[in-house]
Amino acid sequence: MSPRLDHPKGRLRVLPRSRLGCRTCKIRRVKCGEEKPSCVRCTSTGRKCDFEESQSSTISAVASPLSLSPNTNTVWRERRAFAYYFECAASSIGGGLDVDFWRTIVPQVCRHEPAVWDAIITISALFECPKQCPDLLPQRHDNTLILTQNHQDVLAWYSRSVSAVRQRIEQGSVDVFVGLISCVLFICIEAIQGNADGALQLYRQGVQLIIALRPQIASQAAGKASLLEDTIIPIFVRLGAFALSIGGAPVTALLRDTENALTPQFDSLKSAREAIVLLATEIPLFESTCTKHLLETNASHVPEDFNTRLFSLAARLRNWHSAFDKLMTVLRAKDILSQQKIGTGALLLSYHDMLYVMLETCTSLSLIQFDAYLPNFQNIVEQCASAHKASVRPDGTQPPFTFELNVGLPLWFTSLRCREPCTRRAALALLHQAPSVQGFYQCSIWAAVGRTIMELEESRAMEMNAAHYTFNLGALEPTSRPSPGSELAPISYPAHPDIRPRIPAALFIPEEVRIGPITAFRPMDGFPPGTTEADVAKWNRNSDQLFLRFSRSERGLTGDSCQTVYEYVPLDF
Repeated sequence: MSPRLDHPKGRLRVLPRSRLGCRTCKIRRVKCGEEKPSCVRCTSTGRKCDFEESQSSTISAVASPLSLSPNTNTVWRERRAFAYYFECAASSIGGGLDVDFWRTIVPQVCRHEPAVWDAIITISALFECPKQCPDLLPQRHDNTLILTQNHQDVLAWYSRSVSAVRQRIEQGSVDVFVGLISCVLFICIEAIQGNADGALQLYRQGVQLIIALRPQIASQAAGKASLLEDTIIPIFVRLGAFALSIGGAPVTALLRDTENALTPQFDSLKSAREAIVLLATEIPLFESTCTKHLLETNASHVPEDFNTRLFSLAARLRNWHSAFDKLMTVLRAKDILSQQKIGTGALLLSYHDMLYVMLETCTSLSLIQFDAYLPNFQNIVEQCASAHKASVRPDGTQPPFTFELNVGLPLWFTSLRCREPCTRRAALALLHQAPSVQGFYQCSIWAAVGRTIMELEESRAMEMNAAHYTFNLGALEPTSRPSPGSELAPISYPAHPDIRPRIPAALFIPEEVRIGPITAFRPMDGFPPGTTEADVAKWNRNSDQLFLRFSRSERGLTGDSCQTVYEYVPLDF
């Protein structure tokens, strides 16, 4: 369905026959759907599917702006991209709980909004060919840039969509809801291409638009208010929960008063998800507040008003778990739990365990205390493995991108805070296998940072133990494992080749080498507080190098007190 008509009287132009089908369908003289790597017509009949190598197009990089040569198949490619979005991409991007927005609301809007149409087909092209578009500057050679047809389409469609929105804004004729939906789609496009900074900038603009719109919408039609409060704002809140891992996202501006939200019951998995997302926003923020206070004051405990807030959050988390158990009991009794819903339930439980550990440990800077929560970390890995299975596509792969709540955050948290080698590596292995991009971020980068921290801690622990201790092979035996009948045990997932254990199974990691809060930064963007150029000068890297700043405790000469020290390592992906 195209928003544009090619004939003045409104009749659609007859499209030329596609020559991009597979060899098998050409030989059989049947229409090929052109799904890659194997078309549906061949796979459904058990035939071997073989596509010809797609030819790359060479375009001049001298022209400004970038010009794409006309192609007689343009309209056909647009319609095919929309069909792929509707049939394949939409359900993976939003997950089963948000299918109405991605498969109903967005396609309806694109009927009369060309900018939304262009954004949808851009997402579709990126989703079908998840290899990111090349960086245009480093790959220039002799003023020539090699782009596949897919990359040409992405550049053309996205540029056209952005230009249309800008033009409407300049004319003052853009509908605020169309602007918000376009903002969500643009965040998708930037995130899939790996531009987290661009996606975050769009996110902040979207939040400001919501803040301005909220007071106005109260007096308008109930349908628009419901679309804003029940669909669009929850999307931004979930994205904000993702962004909290690096800070700077203004998600708190979207939160209503939740102090008395005790969650007596849920009527759906969607309502359970929205409640846990609020907690997944508030609890990490509270944890950061506690950590900041303890570091700045060098105190051993938090003030009384912090404890009041802690008890309130703990009560809400307990109530959430109780209401969730009741919901799952009802769904099981009705026998309406699909594999997808089972995976969603497992995912929500992994978030519950993560938030529980955060609340239990946030009033102390000790990192040893996390060892007591090994059963929770093991449960996170097991539940994430179940959720991972439920999100597998028919071809056995994970979707390249999702806007939905996913396994990234719980597995990331486990890789940082769990020091039991097998469980930690199982978390990193699942993180490697998860959808490549979740929210704003690439899981491969999370996994690489988690692996770097693990290797730093374990290598230093082995040095210390070799010098001062002997290994106690029973010291860190897991206190709780998944039940023998469990469908998937945490350590049953194959580890990534580079993170298989090379250390004793029960290596004890002393407090002194455990890494606390971390920060990633580029010198060209400025330094974190307390960091100077001299701290990273020894690495002799360029200003665009990504560095990891991490903290750890260091005992004084007397051995009875610790101080926090900061170290820096370059991150290379």
